[in-house]
Amino acid sequence: MEEHDLTKNQPTVAPGEYAAHGSYRRLEPDKMAVLSKTYGVSIFFRRWAAWMIDFILIVFGYGGLVYFAAKQAAVVGTPNMGMVFGIFLIGSFCYYLLLEGLTGYTLGKFVLRIQVVNGEGRAPGIVKSLIRTLIQLVDMNPLLFWGLPAGICVLATPKKQRLGDMAASTYVVKVRDLRAVRRKRTGIFAGAIILMATMSVIFAVSLISSFITQMVKPEVFVSKDDQFAVTAPWNWSRDDTMNEDAGISIQNKLAEKYLIVLSEPKSDFDSSMTLREYKQIVQDHIESGLTNPQSRSASDIVVNGYPAIEFTLKGEVEDVPIMYNVTMIETPSHYHQVLAWTYASRYGRAEKELRKIRDSFREMNIKTE
Repeated sequence: MEEHDLTKNQPTVAPGEYAAHGSYRRLEPDKMAVLSKTYGVSIFFRRWAAWMIDFILIVFGYGGLVYFAAKQAAVVGTPNMGMVFGIFLIGSFCYYLLLEGLTGYTLGKFVLRIQVVNGEGRAPGIVKSLIRTLIQLVDMNPLLFWGLPAGICVLATPKKQRLGDMAASTYVVKVRDLRAVRRKRTGIFAGAIILMATMSVIFAVSLISSFITQMVKPEVFVSKDDQFAVTAPWNWSRDDTMNEDAGISIQNKLAEKYLIVLSEPKSDFDSSMTLREYKQIVQDHIESGLTNPQSRSASDIVVNGYPAIEFTLKGEVEDVPIMYNVTMIETPSHYHQVLAWTYASRYGRAEKELRKIRDSFREMNIKTE
């Protein structure tokens, strides 16, 4: 690498941290401030390019990984974007806090051969890095003028510092200007950085996957009388206001998907009642509340070992097209209706999830005295 020629800066830069006829002495505090004053506008462009590399890595790399992990954990449906955004912010914050605090580098800075240092030319440490990272949320936030405050500070201040640097007493310098002994260790350090980054990614993926798995575990919804239950993804919630007669009423409000389970004892009907006759009663009742009902042929299926009949029904409610998936399930003591619905335009995407919840229907094991 190119050496920094200090003979051109004799009035302001005293020998010490830098090469001087093959000898070195301990760097005095704030030597990095003196060095920073020698930089021109090129340090701004290096910092900006390094920030762009980190921005692309975090948003499209790490951000995509978090969303993909959440999507896979949810299996079907829309992940909780609040949780996804929270994990993204925590990971992004730690990226700068730990890498810059412990090494002085981020991936972008390593590529552009610049480093965050304290006044002695060493990695700033966690405390100073915490200060820099907290202020970075303001002066380098892409949502706030795309980091314009940081750029103005770097160009306008004598030591080429942004607000976070001034608050933490840190500097961003070119790696080639640090002492030769550090430059000799660059190969080893680069290998350590790559190894650390690889291990960090593996650890982060494992941690995020574990965290999301715990957060998004499917939930079991038990009926009001504790007689039966269904299992739905984590982004579904109970809403007993949808139908007061339903044993289970759940919804995914964000995706506009709904499901209720209604149960009737067989003793309420004639002993000769068949499942297909019960299906016709249910269908007639639902169609009576719709405008322009259009039903598809019913299919005999099995739900958790119980005989069942399924059909789909399209109709309008207050001029809004709705698609229903209706399943009648016969157990030894009851007839159950599992009624799931969403907007007709969304049914194709929601059908798999609605059927999966329906297929989880089961009667509870009730202990008798």
